Amino acid sequence: MMRLARVVSCIVLTLFALAPRAQAQAAPPDETSRFYAEFTGGATFGHKSSGSIGAEGGYRISGPFLVFFEVGHMFNIGSSDLDARAQTIGDAVGASTNAAQHITYYDGGLRYNLKHRVKMFDPYLALGFGAASVNTETALIVNGTVVPPESLGVQFGDDLNGTVTKAFITFGGGFNYTFKTKYFADFSLRYGHVLTSGDIENDTGINTLRAQFGVGMRF
Repeated sequence: MMRLARVVSCIVLTLFALAPRAQAQAAPPDETSRFYAEFTGGATFGHKSSGSIGAEGGYRISGPFLVFFEVGHMFNIGSSDLDARAQTIGDAVGASTNAAQHITYYDGGLRYNLKHRVKMFDPYLALGFGAASVNTETALIVNGTVVPPESLGVQFGDDLNGTVTKAFITFGGGFNYTFKTKYFADFSLRYGHVLTSGDIENDTGINTLRAQFGVGMRF
């Protein structure tokens, strides 16, 4: 958790440090545009670090308020709880373990564009609710070789090998940099929490953090 907090602090400080150094002012966003769409990619941080890809779109409903929808994939969001569950099985059969979770998320919510620009950037906040399809894969390793669980008399449950859909909540914020009026680059931090599922005994939530870069247009 401390590592996660340090990563967030470093990224936020970097964004605010870069903004005042900009020599040229970007064009303000086109306020007459009602829709926007963008593709995103970036890094994920937490117990395990990996990457993410996604897409987002939205519609301006009134003034600074927009509704948005996003969909994406985080490549490996593991947790200490997952590792502990896997190693409990591994210890029982004399094997080491390698567990990973891949998350496909989709959520929608409200986005608020702050009124004051930070030099060349237009800041915003976002809050969304949706679902996450969590795919868990666990490998058993004996003498450096991955072996089938059945060969060791093991049958994994969905907590260690399977796909479960769970509720998902995300919030965060970022900056848009507008160029050529209709186009923009998007720098953002998105915290996400995958809630527990009744399908898994003693399930625990999963914390995620995405540092994203996106490119899109307004229309």
